[in-house]
Amino acid sequence: MKKLIALLILAVFALPAVAQYVAQDPTRYIPNAKILGLGKAYIGLADDIGSIYTNPAGMAKVTGWQLTSMSGKFLDEYSYLSFSGLYPTDYGVIGLGFAGTSISGAWATTVESQSDPDDPIYTIDLSQPQMGNYNNAVILSYANQLQKISYLNQIPQAENISVGANLKLFQVALYGDGIVGGNASGTELDLGLKYFPPQKWMGFGVTVQNLLPMSMGGKLKYASGHEESYPAVFEAGSYINLLGKKDGLRSFGDHELKLAADFDMHPTLKNYPMTWHVGAEWRPITLLALRAGIDQDAAGDGSGGLGVVSDSTYGVGLFFGGFRFDYAYHTFAGAPNVDNHFFSLSYALKPKPEEVIGAPIVITRPPDKLITFETSVAVAGKVIDQKIRRIMINNAPLKFDLKGDFATTVDLEIGKNKKTVDGWDDANNKIGSARVRILRLKPFPDVEAGYWVRQPISLLAMANIITGYPDGTFKPEGNITRAEMCTLLMKSETRNTKLETNTKFKDVPANHWAAKYIAGAAGMKVVLGYPDGTFRPKSNITRAEGLAMIVRFTGISQEAYLGQFPDIPTAHWAAPIISGAFKAGVLQFLENRSFEPQRLLTRAETVEMLQRTRYIQSILEKDLLNWESY
Repeated sequence: MKKLIALLILAVFALPAVAQYVAQDPTRYIPNAKILGLGKAYIGLADDIGSIYTNPAGMAKVTGWQLTSMSGKFLDEYSYLSFSGLYPTDYGVIGLGFAGTSISGAWATTVESQSDPDDPIYTIDLSQPQMGNYNNAVILSYANQLQKISYLNQIPQAENISVGANLKLFQVALYGDGIVGGNASGTELDLGLKYFPPQKWMGFGVTVQNLLPMSMGGKLKYASGHEESYPAVFEAGSYINLLGKKDGLRSFGDHELKLAADFDMHPTLKNYPMTWHVGAEWRPITLLALRAGIDQDAAGDGSGGLGVVSDSTYGVGLFFGGFRFDYAYHTFAGAPNVDNHFFSLSYALKPKPEEVIGAPIVITRPPDKLITFETSVAVAGKVIDQKIRRIMINNAPLKFDLKGDFATTVDLEIGKNKKTVDGWDDANNKIGSARVRILRLKPFPDVEAGYWVRQPISLLAMANIITGYPDGTFKPEGNITRAEMCTLLMKSETRNTKLETNTKFKDVPANHWAAKYIAGAAGMKVVLGYPDGTFRPKSNITRAEGLAMIVRFTGISQEAYLGQFPDIPTAHWAAPIISGAFKAGVLQFLENRSFEPQRLLTRAETVEMLQRTRYIQSILEKDLLNWESY
């Protein structure tokens, strides 16, 4: 009796299809228990092995191979079986699936000869073999991210789009009770797409199932010559991660809550209603998922038309290691009061994290943050990541050998330079990059290579802290006057000191070329002048006087003199100034030497002491030595 009930139920659901010679696609009805527990709302949510049966594009971001299977019996007689697997490769994700239904052991019947034709009596005909049928489908799937496909990775937002396809091969058989030519085979094609917007808590999917028309082979053909088409189905869906620690709209401990909704349209079936699927999955803890949904389908309305029925679904998922056990309970309007339980087992192998052996690309020379006077430098390094197939340096092609070594020479501009080596794989995905930052200094013609403060002179000149002479020279061994020293210091002033031309020194008139700098230095008490009220702007400054001006200007504190220099007695007027400068590291060029306070200060010595101060270093670090600005 159960066999007959099952056959009747199948006949009720198949009536509209049979009337239009429509073949049944088992891949749409028996995916796995997870999808069934969600009311089959999985077009937008598809993100694992179940994508094969719903939206193949959902396989594209899977990183390890997966397996799933589901089997059981409906009404203890109607058998269903599905299993599938997928495997990620460097060229996309490949999947293989099977979905099949069958029923057997149904006896043929005959009408008793003496029964009333208006109320016939059927009896089992033991002379005929038992009847049965099966409907099997093999699925070959492929999916990839758009950005990994040549010629498609230039499409806008390619990094947010995945595509996939299914090739389906069908085998169908009806047998028993003298059926002849009941074997059939067919083919069909599915295409899917998933879009991942910048808002990572949501996503969208679209699938067209059975899109091949009969003229292109999209049909089921029986040995008897009878042909049936597979109805095209357009499905679109979306999902929202309401709760989630990583990609959720909100976070609430370890809770995860996803909502999904799909709709189906059958453009090739006349008067076939649109149906909806909605589902929710709540994971209060890592090991458990609770699911519920509504699965709509079309069914006969009893008057020759079609209506929509809504079936409730519920499910549970249990996780342990890479294994997942799923259970779903699914009501069917065509079989009330009948238990409908589905069980499936899945396994996902998480890929081992790649061993970190360093950056994908390394530059071995020159060193990062190089300061040089050279007009070009040799750049050499090594490609570490074996997936890298081509590299470029600042968008210029660069070759590397079988060991990954590369070398080239690059030109440098005066000032900041950044040389970046980028690497891409076969699919034009950027794998990694390495950079080297270089500051090329502008030399003075009279400061020869190897001069002891050649680099600081050019560094301070490029920062506009010091200047050379109109003829382009610097004259590093030349002495520096008191007026020049005031000018040098005040030009580097960044504290918005107001400069006036009234110096209050009787030998510095208002129209003197350095009047405002001398006045500014006097206002900051960098210079004090002489007891007779003069400043003596043309006088060459001594080493002690120059250091005193630098210390006052840069804010270095005076310290108790500890006899750091043998020629400076404790009672010397500059002793605490010298001690403070020594402690601050300004006098490194005189370490283990005499100080010689009355020796005339040279321009080179001035640069050396200035560039050692924290004040001048802070100016350089805002621009030329701010390596993050390169």
